[in-house]
Amino acid sequence: MSEDNIGIYQQKIECTIEELADIIKLSLGNVLKKVRITYRVKNAEDLKAKIVRKQFDNVFSIHDVYGIRIIVGSVSQAYIALGIMRDNFPGYLANDFIKNPKVLSDLGLEGKSFKCLRFVAYKNNTSFEIQITTEKFHRVNESHHDVYHKTTYNL
Repeated sequence: MSEDNIGIYQQKIECTIEELADIIKLSLGNVLKKVRITYRVKNAEDLKAKIVRKQFDNVFSIHDVYGIRIIVGSVSQAYIALGIMRDNFPGYLANDFIKNPKVLSDLGLEGKSFKCLRFVAYKNNTSFEIQITTEKFHRVNESHHDVYHKTTYNL
């Protein structure tokens, strides 16, 4: 997978990740005042590894080429943010890891779990991932990220 595939993805979605994050922040700002947005574009090496691991045909089969995280103050605000995302983007709730936390024992993290709402959204028929979580859950999730990433991508 080359950087060209990320360029093809960006052409189809017709915006940069920064522009998309700004759209999301504006849509949330009318209702939720204290919101933090983080984002990333999956790097080409990880994208290639995921396509191979999942046996996908192309970059458009990957839902998290663009990944955006919405960080709010409470669980109730997370569900409010989810409603706002549903109002602004076609898509679906892929996982409710708040009600049903993703247990990470298979990664050697006994008793640890990942908590967020994982919404797969679409812009120009191109998917991107929005994770919605609280500040507290975000800190815990991030503390496990390196182990998850190294295990998942065999690094």
